[in-house]
Amino acid sequence: MLRNILPNDIRIVMEQPQFYDSDTIKKAYTAKKLLDLAYLILDQVSTVYTQKGMIFPVICSSTLLFLSKRKPASVTEIARALEHPHQTVAQHLKTLDKLGIVQKRPDKTDKRRSEYHLTEVGKVQAQRLDEYNLQAADVFKSLDEDIGADLGKMLDTSIAALAAHTMEDRFKKLFSLHRPHQ
Repeated sequence: MLRNILPNDIRIVMEQPQFYDSDTIKKAYTAKKLLDLAYLILDQVSTVYTQKGMIFPVICSSTLLFLSKRKPASVTEIARALEHPHQTVAQHLKTLDKLGIVQKRPDKTDKRRSEYHLTEVGKVQAQRLDEYNLQAADVFKSLDEDIGADLGKMLDTSIAALAAHTMEDRFKKLFSLHRPHQ
């Protein structure tokens, strides 16, 4: 049924022989399919970003969004709010800094702490990101219609389910999970 609603170019990709062709492997490699989807979306959205005059990588979007809504913040504050690793946020800020979107400055009250704030270029980029986000919400609604499910809601539900019962918990429940003999 899904095959009938897909454009021809997507149908061709899906019909090509796949390495992961057994039902067991397809199910076991669900995480790989999620990564494939994420990379596909990132790649396709990168083109849209360029067309909209957005000069930063898609992966830096949440960091830019946070700074545009929160104003100056430290790496730790951003990482905590976004639930990203400190190093990831530091790398995103480094990228945004090189592009002239953010600027680092010492905290006036605590000289050990640095804060990042948007430059004038950053404010323009943040505005473009806000405009993109409004349109992207509608684009993802269209994707939801194509696949017959709310993808974002499914992902949120999956994340919550794994937070409540980890993969390890699930293995232990279904199988005797123990270390192999060495």
